[in-house]
Amino acid sequence: MNAHAAVNNHTPGDAANPQGDGSAMQTEKSETALDGAALHQALAIATAEEREDIMRETVRTQLADILAPTVVEDDSNFLENGLTSLTALELTRNLMTLTDVEIPLVAILEYPTPAQLGHYLAEAYDAVNSGDGATA
Repeated sequence: MNAHAAVNNHTPGDAANPQGDGSAMQTEKSETALDGAALHQALAIATAEEREDIMRETVRTQLADILAPTVVEDDSNFLENGLTSLTALELTRNLMTLTDVEIPLVAILEYPTPAQLGHYLAEAYDAVNSGDGATA
């Protein structure tokens, strides 16, 4: 199992699996997904390119959990997928919990797709973990 599958419980490029109304399964999946230990382990051994892929998949997974049963593609716009101000707060909170990177809410508008936000998060994660004290 690669780092993507270990962290996000599916392989890269796969759409999130909609589960009926998603209520019981989504709660269990969300609690598991918010354990950042596996993510930090994967990021620690990943190359810069792999970190960006992992972050993109993490964004997609979190967004799919929040907007279930919406299928989220790498270049799909958050707002066009139905992200609201409330769900944007939930998304940033979940991502901050997982990555330990401070994410301003405006980042959702500045980087409006999983690919763009994943790139931003990978760079911010590198800056925070490089020891120079920079924050996102």
